[in-house]
This record gives sequence, C-alpha cells and structure tokens, in this order.
Amino acid sequence: EDYLTCLAEDEQGVIWIGTRQNGFYIADPKTGKKAYGNQKGIGLPDNFVTKILILGNGDYLIGSYGGGIVTPIKSYKLVDRKPLKTRFNKDKLFSVAQNNFPKLPSKIKPPTIDEIKTMQTKLERLKTPLPKIYAAYHGEDWKTQGDWVGRIFRDWAILCAVTAPFDHPIHFTTQYYSVHEFIGPHHPQKGDTIRRWIHWIKTNNPKTLYDPWYGYRRQAEWDDHGEAYPWAMDGPDIWYILRIREPGTYRIGMYFFNKDGHHSSNRMRDYSVEIYPTPKEWKLQEWPQYQFKDWQIYSKLAEAQVRKTPPLAKSRVRDFWDGVHKQFIVRGQNYYFVKIDRNYCFNTILSSVSVDRLEGKPTRFEKYGIPLLEGIPYEAPPLPQAYSSGKGRQIGLLWKTLDQKYGVEKGMAVQRPMRIAAYQAAREFGQDDTEIKVLADSIKWRLNIWDEKQRIEWKQIMKRAHDELLRTTPAQREAIKMYEK
Repeated sequence: EDYLTCLAEDEQGVIWIGTRQNGFYIADPKTGKKAYGNQKGIGLPDNFVTKILILGNGDYLIGSYGGGIVTPIKSYKLVDRKPLKTRFNKDKLFSVAQNNFPKLPSKIKPPTIDEIKTMQTKLERLKTPLPKIYAAYHGEDWKTQGDWVGRIFRDWAILCAVTAPFDHPIHFTTQYYSVHEFIGPHHPQKGDTIRRWIHWIKTNNPKTLYDPWYGYRRQAEWDDHGEAYPWAMDGPDIWYILRIREPGTYRIGMYFFNKDGHHSSNRMRDYSVEIYPTPKEWKLQEWPQYQFKDWQIYSKLAEAQVRKTPPLAKSRVRDFWDGVHKQFIVRGQNYYFVKIDRNYCFNTILSSVSVDRLEGKPTRFEKYGIPLLEGIPYEAPPLPQAYSSGKGRQIGLLWKTLDQKYGVEKGMAVQRPMRIAAYQAAREFGQDDTEIKVLADSIKWRLNIWDEKQRIEWKQIMKRAHDELLRTTPAQREAIKMYEK
C-alpha cells in the first residue's frame, strides 16, 4: 500500500504505519525487520486504519474507519515479511458509549482589550495592495452544511447537476462571473467527459444543499468518472475555469459532501483543491456555445499550466461525510484554473461553486438581494452603531477594519484568528454589557456559529421566499412537479 494514513513510534523505536486498504505495518529501522496486520491475518475490524496510539509498556490502540478502536493482546514478533502473531482482545473494545472520559481542558481565555488594540494596530499597518493575480486559502466551514443560502453564498452560485444533465444557476446573470467545468486530459475512454449525477431527488438530509428554486434539498454533483479508471492512475480530476470580469477581491466557495462515504470505496475520497493562474493573455471562447473539442483543448492547457506553475493556493478535502465548505480568496479581473485532484481515490465529486464580492464596485444586481429569495431580506443582525463602553468600541472597530483588509498583503493570514478573537472578547464582555452582547450575537452570525434559533429563522425565511416565488411565477409550481415525475 502506498497510501499512508498515520504514523506512530513505540518505546523501542519501532515505526507503526497505518494504511487505507491494507491494515497497518510495523518496521524496525535498526534491524530492517517488518510485519503487518490486517483483517485476514489478525482479525483487524477494518483495513482502513485511521489512527495508531502507542500507550507504552507494549500496549497500543488501533483506530479504524467503521471498526472502532481496539487493542490487540500485547504479543507480536517482527519477522521479515510475515504477518503479526497476535489476535485482538475482545474484552478491550473502546466505544463512545463509555462514561469515564477525562475532564475537558478549561475554556480558552479570551483576549484582553489591550490585546485587541494590539491587533488593531497590526491591521492598520497593512497597506500594500495584493497583486493583480492572487489566490489564498480562506478556511473551511463544517457547521453550515446545506443551509448555505445567505450565509456561505449571497451573490452568485452554481448547484452542480441539480437539473441533470444540466446545472442549476442561482444568480441573476453571468455578466460578472462564469464557471466552465471539464475533466482533465488523463482519461483513456475516448470522448469521456464530466458526469452529472442526482443521488437523491428529494431529501431532508441537512447536509445536502438547499435549492431555493425547488424549495427543498436535492443531492447532486459533478463527477470526474474516476470510478471507471484504476486508482493508481493520475486523473481524470474535476477542473473548472473561473472568470471574474471586474476588479476587486472575491470569496470562492466549494461544497463537498461525501453522501455515501461510510462504506466501501466511497469513504476513501480524498482530494487536493488547487487554484492556478491562467496563461497571460489567455481568453475563453464563451460564445458561440462551446463544443466538446474545446474542452479537450482547455483541459490540456490547464494540465500544461500545472506542470510549469505552482498553485497560487491549495487545500485538502478528506473525511467529509459531514459536508464541508472550502473557501478561497481571489483577485479580479482574471481567469483562474481550479483543479480538484482525484488524488488516487475512487472518484472526484463536487456539489457547488459560489462567488461573493468582498471588495470592489458593487454589481448592478446586488440591490435586488440574494438570488431567488424574491427580495425577501436575510441579513446578519446589525453591528451596533455606537457604544457606551470603550471595550465595545474597540471590538467593533477591529471587526470593521478586518472587512476592509481583504485586499492587502498579509491580510488573509490574520482574518480568521482575529475574527475569532473578536468574538471571544465580545462573548466574554457581553455577559455584563447588553451592547456588547448585541455585538457578540452579530459576530456569531457572521462567523456561522449556528444555534437552534438561527436554524429556525433560516428555515422560515427560505419558506417565505419560496412561497413568494411560487406566487409570482405560477408556472414554477408545475415545472417543479413535472421534474419530480
């Protein structure tokens, strides 16, 4: 197995290596002796080993995907290329149902106002504009899941394959942004292209993205058809060309949900997301409508760019059965190649792409609000306009200054930690100050730290918006029914 999941070293200097499909290996670097353990040899609950923990005195724990945590009886012998001579102690099974957990550490100490002031000073010194071609990883969101409308995206989005064989655009126009998807050139099947799959035509699973056009959730995705090729093959991968037509700073969102990721090969999906600049002076022929041969050219061009240029930004997507929104910051006016690398796993899937303007000239459609919400507002609780305490003023100033620093060098490095620090301070001081509590609630909403009240409010807004959509567009109701048939 050449796909390693974890490493550990015991008190004898023996190295323990977990793998994705073949259990674990142990190796003694001093003697060169090796051994292995898997389901067939020693009854390992599952060959997908996720963690190895050395406890000392010969004891160790093996964590596996779907098999729980077990500890073998402590007797193994290192023999060249021979299986471990041991078995699992059935009396030593560990479960989350146990009640003797150790105490949690104390809560994080919030920053002081002096520390907030120091952050503010550091922010104000950041003034050098970002380069014209720029991308950076902005973080990930595991809490929002399918309740994304108005939170993860507000301006422009594509729901992948929701109206398969087509995508569902959630925007007013392609005048400002556009996305064009394809698979990489490494696909032996002649004429192969990106696939569009609907997995659940209608579902209440909160991890599936809500579709404001239908008024419910439909699980669908782009698929690179990787399941048709050997795991050891590089590609095909999902690619898309992102075009941003106006100068400014923008947030790019991508949603990944491994909806069938608790069994068989699906659970081993593990990707690298990379953003590349397009070649200088490169332009996309968007009209007349593209032909398949065009995407063959684009995919070869994109792969050639990868071979000669390091990515501007990258991140990894793994263990995403709970659904994760990956976010990046890019600069416009530009084209970018975005690659979701299959990374030698089963196949590559993607549920959505979104674009939101953070800095720059507003589009002429932003005044209409969030697409498909029919003008019904869904906004964060407003930040207080004035504060009677210096603490509230300082925290509020830090937050507002952060909003103005997306487009400066080194600004991305401090965005997330400083915003969390602002929330921690506001939550702490808001216990005794009503104004600061209002500030803390607004920041909490903007950080997507959800509570039950927010979930209820979101669902109510989505229902109102969809009811209004059906009222103003009677044919919509019949179109929805027809598609469900």
